[in-house]
Amino acid sequence: MAPTAADRWKEGLQSWAIPESILAQASEDPWTLPVGLFEPVANASLTPSHRRALEAVEPGDTVLDVGAGRCAMSLPLRPPGGRIVAVDGSPAMLEDSPADATVLGRWPDVAGEAGTAAVVICGHVLYNVPELTPFVQALDRAATRRVVVEITRSHPRNRPLERELWKHFWNLDRPIGPTWEDAVAVIREAGIAPNVDHWQSDQRGGMASFDDLVSWMRRTVCIDASRQEEVAAIVKRHAVQRDGRWQMSGDPRSLVTVWWDVDR
Repeated sequence: MAPTAADRWKEGLQSWAIPESILAQASEDPWTLPVGLFEPVANASLTPSHRRALEAVEPGDTVLDVGAGRCAMSLPLRPPGGRIVAVDGSPAMLEDSPADATVLGRWPDVAGEAGTAAVVICGHVLYNVPELTPFVQALDRAATRRVVVEITRSHPRNRPLERELWKHFWNLDRPIGPTWEDAVAVIREAGIAPNVDHWQSDQRGGMASFDDLVSWMRRTVCIDASRQEEVAAIVKRHAVQRDGRWQMSGDPRSLVTVWWDVDR
């Protein structure tokens, strides 16, 4: 039997697993993302994802933000939206959250606790979800009007800097896929007919300091703090500072908004 779109998606994500021989040498979790990356940017313009959500938000509506982080996806929807419910698996992300209500846990396990909302949004989460079919089906069930999902065109760890670091320290070549097209194929296979918008980010946001960026990249490739300067020498070739924040110049910031209406 030929593999399904969901099978191909899962296999693609599994190819990103860090070899156990390397992971055993990590002093910190290489997959943990800094909370600062998810803070909303002051005075940032609305993105196409925000605009698609706002098309469906009516005054006072509840918005459900799945994988909310610091609610950068949902805060621009209030007003006209009313109540924001934030779902996230990280306690650090939900600490002092600007949402009106928070639900700690993994989606869709906590879907029942989160309840329903007029608009459900989900930003930059899909590449962390091997079992994508039940995830998107639960998003669909939770919405009474529209679902809006935002992802990068390719895997967010598919960056020139990270590839160079893995090659330099471990002689390891990293995968390429899956991509947005694979995600959309799974969504369609789940019985949902999504719309797709392509757009370019202005790449605002990032780390507060160059050293913070270096430390994050060092943890990402399972290197301990004794080699911070060696990591910094490589990061320096790829880092840029914009609006007072440090970013990777090769960030895959070609983005995709996947959205669909729900008729209930």
